[in-house]
Amino acid sequence: MEDKPIDFIGGVLLLALFLLLAYAGFLSYKSIDWDVLKRLESAPLVLHPPATSSALPSQSSPATSPNN
Repeated sequence: MEDKPIDFIGGVLLLALFLLLAYAGFLSYKSIDWDVLKRLESAPLVLHPPATSSALPSQSSPATSPNN
């Protein structure tokens, strides 16, 4: 079997795919609201403290006991 280069129709389809992909990327870039992004980046990051073992429900609580 002989290796053939991509034929004309295949090349046109690949070129059209890449051109449409580039156009979609351009439209996505233009639709970014930069003011909102800058406001989000400048806002302080608030992280909640990690949960402790006292905050978790106990294993032997009467409500979850299978013997009731």
